[in-house]
Amino acid sequence: MTSPTLRLALALLLIASLATAAAQGGAGIALGWTAQVDALVLDVPADAADVTQVTARAENGADVALLTLRHRPDGRARLQGTLPDLRGSHLLQPIASAELWPCAMQASGDALFAPFALWAVGAPAVMDLASGPLPEAPQPGYRQLLLLFADGDVRVQGACLEAPTALQVDLYLRPGWNLVASELAAVGERDRVLLRASGPSDLEGVAWRWRDVSAQKPVEAVPMRE
Repeated sequence: MTSPTLRLALALLLIASLATAAAQGGAGIALGWTAQVDALVLDVPADAADVTQVTARAENGADVALLTLRHRPDGRARLQGTLPDLRGSHLLQPIASAELWPCAMQASGDALFAPFALWAVGAPAVMDLASGPLPEAPQPGYRQLLLLFADGDVRVQGACLEAPTALQVDLYLRPGWNLVASELAAVGERDRVLLRASGPSDLEGVAWRWRDVSAQKPVEAVPMRE
């Protein structure tokens, strides 16, 4: 059984469709044990002008940081804030845990990790870092970059070709915050999701985008936990 966050990432690519230690560019993020975010967010609706906070949320619903969303007259907004050092956090799980993946994965070490998503506080929306707006019909090449935290260097590999969603995994995670590329690829007559380490080219042509998720419950800010 996959975690809700990873399962959501795969579903987005099918049905509607880690990086260097200091990756920057269109992503507007610098990675390390902490991550600094300073980036424009596209597609923010006019009626979201009162949304001024975005929370970094784990798949179990725990908030680990609040970022500021500053609205601009041109209809865009700037997302700014710091993602914390999560070493020792109860949110981290063994990276090859059978509960996280649809089939067995091979890991090079015993590192712990956790995926996170950025939710608007008080509105049904998430901030996607993607190559374009989420398409109604997925096309090979559509790419999202997902935020993960790892407490050490680790590589994880596997291929879940018999799963309902064909999944190929080849990740190398550095200590701290990472960006993971989730990309739809056509392999023969069947689409496959590639979950792989991202590189500088993956940061080209991507942007943070407001995506409405009205079918899901809006996120409210909750007290941070150590």
